[in-house]
Amino acid sequence: MAEATRVASQILFQNSLAEVVRKLRSASKSEAEVIEQCLAETRKEISSTVQSVKVTAVLKAVYFSMLGYSAAYGAFNIIEVMADRFFANKRIGYMAACVTFTPKTEVLPLLTALLKRDLASANQYEVGLALYCISSLCTRDLARDLVVDVVNLLNHPRNYVRKKAVLSLYRVFLEYPDALRPTYPRLKEKLDDHSERCDNDPAVRGAIVCILCELARRNPANFLGLAVPFFSMLSTVHSNWTLIKIVKVFGHFAPLEPRLGKKLVEPIANLIHATGAKSVQYECIFAVANGMSKVASLTKLATEKMKLFVEDADQNLKYLGLDAMSRILHESPKLLSDQRDVILACLDDVDVTIRRKALEILQGLVTKKNIVSTINSMMERRVRSPPDEEWSNRVIATVIEVAQTDDYTLLQDFEWYFSVLLEISLVNLTSYQHGALVQRELVTVLARVNAVRQFGVQAISELLCMSTLLNCDATRSTQWEIIKAAAFLCGEYPYWLRDKRLTCERLLSDRISAMHPEAQVACVAAVGKIAAYVHQPCPRHLSLSHGEEELSLPDDPVTDAELRVVILPQRVAEKEKGDGDTKPEEYAGLQLFRHSIYPDVQERAHLVFHHVATNPDVGPSLYVEELLSVAVGAQGAVAPPEGLDLDEPFCAPLPPLLHLSDSDDEGNTEDEDEDEEPGFLGPGAVRRQRRQEEERRGEVAAFYIKGVTRTQEELPTGAQVESAPAAPLQLRGTSPSMPRKTHSMNRELSRPSNYVAAPLTKRPKEEVEEDEATKKFRYVDVTRALTADEKLPEAIPYTQLLQLRTSAAAEKEGPQSAAAAAAAAAAAAFDPVVLLEERYLRVTAYVESCHVHKEGTLLALEVEVSNLASSSSAYNVRLCIQYDEDNFTQQSVQLESLGAGDEKNNNINNNQTRGNKSNNKTDECPSQQQEEEGSAESSFMGVCVAERIKGATTVRRKLGVRILSQLPASLVKPLTFNLAYTRGKKPVATTLQLPLCYPYFAKVPKDIAPAEFRETILGKFLAAAPLVTGFVDVNLSRVSLALSLILPKLRLRTVDVFKDVASFHGVLHARKSTAEKSHVAVLLREEAVEGARKGVSIAVKAHQTCLAELLVQEIASLMMQEAS
Repeated sequence: MAEATRVASQILFQNSLAEVVRKLRSASKSEAEVIEQCLAETRKEISSTVQSVKVTAVLKAVYFSMLGYSAAYGAFNIIEVMADRFFANKRIGYMAACVTFTPKTEVLPLLTALLKRDLASANQYEVGLALYCISSLCTRDLARDLVVDVVNLLNHPRNYVRKKAVLSLYRVFLEYPDALRPTYPRLKEKLDDHSERCDNDPAVRGAIVCILCELARRNPANFLGLAVPFFSMLSTVHSNWTLIKIVKVFGHFAPLEPRLGKKLVEPIANLIHATGAKSVQYECIFAVANGMSKVASLTKLATEKMKLFVEDADQNLKYLGLDAMSRILHESPKLLSDQRDVILACLDDVDVTIRRKALEILQGLVTKKNIVSTINSMMERRVRSPPDEEWSNRVIATVIEVAQTDDYTLLQDFEWYFSVLLEISLVNLTSYQHGALVQRELVTVLARVNAVRQFGVQAISELLCMSTLLNCDATRSTQWEIIKAAAFLCGEYPYWLRDKRLTCERLLSDRISAMHPEAQVACVAAVGKIAAYVHQPCPRHLSLSHGEEELSLPDDPVTDAELRVVILPQRVAEKEKGDGDTKPEEYAGLQLFRHSIYPDVQERAHLVFHHVATNPDVGPSLYVEELLSVAVGAQGAVAPPEGLDLDEPFCAPLPPLLHLSDSDDEGNTEDEDEDEEPGFLGPGAVRRQRRQEEERRGEVAAFYIKGVTRTQEELPTGAQVESAPAAPLQLRGTSPSMPRKTHSMNRELSRPSNYVAAPLTKRPKEEVEEDEATKKFRYVDVTRALTADEKLPEAIPYTQLLQLRTSAAAEKEGPQSAAAAAAAAAAAAFDPVVLLEERYLRVTAYVESCHVHKEGTLLALEVEVSNLASSSSAYNVRLCIQYDEDNFTQQSVQLESLGAGDEKNNNINNNQTRGNKSNNKTDECPSQQQEEEGSAESSFMGVCVAERIKGATTVRRKLGVRILSQLPASLVKPLTFNLAYTRGKKPVATTLQLPLCYPYFAKVPKDIAPAEFRETILGKFLAAAPLVTGFVDVNLSRVSLALSLILPKLRLRTVDVFKDVASFHGVLHARKSTAEKSHVAVLLREEAVEGARKGVSIAVKAHQTCLAELLVQEIASLMMQEAS
C-alpha cells in the first residue's frame, strides 16, 4: 500500500517541463536557488520505477543541461528510456543522449547492443533514430562495432533509411578510418548507372555525393576515380545542392589532372549560363578560380560573372564576387586589370569588409604603370567620415606594402613617394598603429636613394614642430616613432639642413622632453651629430655621390659658438618672489635632458654634453662611417663566433661588488685606498665606487623623490603647448599625386657571405591549415585493391567467443584449426607506415617479417613509392640508410635488395576509374653488383628503387634491413633513410624515418599455463634478465578496455588477470640455439604515486633490453590512447 501511495504521489505531484519553465520565469527569489531545488527533484524522479515519471525527468534533465548543469547523474536512466518499446519515449531518450552524452561518458559501451537492436528494427523511424545517434555520439569503439550494421543498411528497402545510413557513414569513417577502404567500392557503385546496385533515388544519391565530396576535398589525389561518375552527373542532376558539391570537388580535382579542365569547359559554361541560382553560379566561379584558372575560356567567363556579382546591389553577392576575384588574382591578374574601376568603386562602400577585400585585390593588381594612380586612390580614401581609424590604419599599411613590392622595383620617383610618406605621417588618428613601419620606411628611402636626401631632410625637419606628432598619446598611439625617424635623418645627413640652429632648438624643445624616452634619445643623439658636423665635417659629408653631388648645399654659415648657445643656453638663476618664496631653477636645451628621469636619456645627454662643451674634437670621430642599409634577414644569417655565450653576463662578478652597504661605519678609508695597486679591484676601489654611486644618486635625488613620470599632460615648468594647429607642411610645391622624376635605388646591401636572398614575390599564397579529419584520411589509400583479409570487422557474440576458447583449449595439442590459422595470419600483418607524404610523392613501408640468423637479424619490408604528379616522372629513385655514431652505424646496419632479379616493379595507375588496375613494367634497376661498381662515381649510394616512375603510378620494391651481430643498445630512435631522385632535371633529396616497433621482432606465442610461466619462464629462462619499468597515469579500469588493443597488436598472451595485477607472455624471433633467451614477461600492476595519485606500473623482463624499452613505450602509448 505504501509503494502504491509513493508511485501515485510521483505521478500526481510531478512538475512537467512547462511548469518548471514557468516556475523559473516567475521566481521572485534567486533563479539559482530555484534551479537547485528543481535539480534535486529531477535527480530523485529520474530513478523512478514509473516510466512516465522517468521520461519527464529526462526531459527536465536535458533542459537543465542546456542551461549549463551536468546531466551525468541520469546517464544510465537515459539509456533505459532509449530502450523503451514506445516510440515517443524512445525518441525522447535518443534526443537526451545526443544532447547530454559526450565521448567520455562512462555508459557509452552500453549503447552498442541497444543500437544494434534498433538498427535491425522493422520500424524505419527507429532505425533513423539509431543512425542519428551514431552521427552525434560515435566513438572509435562504437564505429568499429557498428560499421557492419550501418553498411548493411545501404540496401534497405526504404530510401529514408538508406539516406541516413549514407550520411552517418561519414562520422563512422571519421572515428574509424580503417572502414573506409572496404566500404568505398559499395558507395561508388551506387553512383554507377551501369551497376546492378545503382541507387536511383535522388535523395540517396545526393547523400552519397555529399560524403564523397567531403572525403575527396581532404585528399583529392586519392579520389580522382570519382571524376567519371561525377562528370556524368553534371548534366543529369537537378538538385542545386548536389550540383554545388560536385562542382566544388571538381575545383579540387582540376589542379591534379590538367586534362580535366578542358573537358569541364562545356558543362561548367552551360551551368553558369543556364542556372538561375546564384549559389550554383558562385560555386562554378569559385571552382574556376581555385583549380581551372589555366583554362582561358572558362577564366574569362568567370571574370565577367565576377563583375556582375560585384556590381550587384546585394552586399553578400558583392563580397562573394570580390572573394572570387582575390582567388583568381594569383594565376590571372591581367584578366582583372579591366575590372580595376569596379574594384576602386568598392573602396567607397559603407561595408568595411567589402572595402578591405577591394583593398586586398588592388594590392595584387599593382604594376609600374598604375602604381601611382593606385596609391593616390588609396590616399584619397585614407580618412572617412564618420572616422574609421581601423580602416585608416589598414590603408596606411597597404600603401607601404604596395610600394615595397619586389624591393621597390615598381617605384621610379622616390621624391613623390617620400611626399606620400610625409602625408601618411600627419594623419591625425587617436590610435595610430603603424608608427614603427612609417619610421623604418622614411629611413630606408633616404638611406638607399641618395638623390632624394636633400628634399627629404629639408621636408622631414619640419615634422619636429608638428602638433600632430608632438601631442600624440604614447599609450594609445605609435605616431611618436616618426619623430625618431625625423631626428635620425636630420643627424645622419646634417649638411642638407637649411637652418641647423632652428633644427637643434626643435630637437631640444620642452615638447620633445615630454615625449617617449626613445624619441628623446634619438633627438639628443641627432643634436650631437649636428654639432660634430658643424665643428668638423667628416669625409663622407664632403664626398657626395649617386646624385647628391649634382645638388647645391644650402647656405647656413653657423659656427660652433652660435650652435653652442642653442644647445647649452644660459641657465636662469633663482629669483626671489616678493613674498619671500623662491622659484626653482629652470633647465633648457641639453641641460633639460641631462636631468631627465630616464637613465638612457641622461646617458646620451651627458655624452653629447662632453663632446660639445668639453672636447669637441671627439664628436666627429664618432660619426665617420655612414650607416649602410642591411638586407632583409642578413642579421639572422650572421653566425656567432665559437666560444661566445650571449646568455652569460659580461661583468658577472660586478653587481655584488657594487652593492651599496647599509653600514655607516666606513672608518678611515682614505689611508687604506692609498696602499692599493692601480687596477686592483680591492676593498678600497669598491668603497670609491659606492661613494660615486651615492653622489650620482644625490645629484638626481629630487627626481627620485618625486616618483612621478612626466607625461604630455604634465609638461615641465614654463613649457606651454600651443592649441593652434601647426602650419601646413610645405613641400616646395610638389604634389604627392604628380611624380616628375626618376631615381635609382641602392641595391648593394650589407650581407654576410652565407646570406641567401629570399625569392621576390608580390603576395604569397595563404597556407591552409589541415584539420583533424584531413590528417585522419591522409593515409587511407582507396586506389589500392583490397587484399583477401581486408574486410569490415565482425562482432562475435559472447557465447560464440566462449565456444571458440573452449574448442581452442581442447585442440591445444593437436594441429591448428582453420580459424586459428586465420587468426595467426591476421596477427602477423603489420600496419603500413607512411614515410613521406608530399604533394607529388608518397612513400609507404610494409614490414613483412623478421628472421634471425647467425650473421644477424633481417627485417624484410616492401617499400611503395607513389608518384602523385600526373604529368612528370621521377628518375633514378634510390634509397639508403643515414648512419649515425650511436646505434645505427655503417658497421652495424645495412640495407639490401631482396629478390631484385626475380621480381618486377608493379606500376599502379591511380587514374583508373572503374577499379581496373594495370600493371606496367618499369625499367628494372641495375643489379647489386652494378650499384657497387657505380657507387664510386655517384655521390649517393644505396639501393635503386626504380630507374623511372611515371606520373600517377606506384612502384614497389622488396628491401631488407640487416642488423649485423647484436641489436643496438636502444631502438627508441627511428631508423633514418635518405631518398634521392630526379624530377624535371633537378635532383631532389629528402629524409625518411621508420619507427622500429616491438611487434616487428616478436612472434605470436602459444598459450602457457600460469604455473609453467612462473616456474620455467620466470624462474629459469628470465632469472638473470634485466628489468625495465614504466608508469602510466591512467585508471586501472581502462586497462581491461585496452587489452583488446594490446594483446593482438603487441603479440602477447594472457597468463593471469586479477583485480589489480595482470601478467602476459611474449616470444621474440631467435635462433634455435638461443630460444631460451627469446621469452618476454610483462606485469601490469596498480600502484600509488606520491601517496594519492594512482596509476598502472609496467614491468617488462627480457634479455634484449632495447626491445623491452620499446614494449614498455608501446604499452603505455596504447593505454593512454584508450584513456583519451
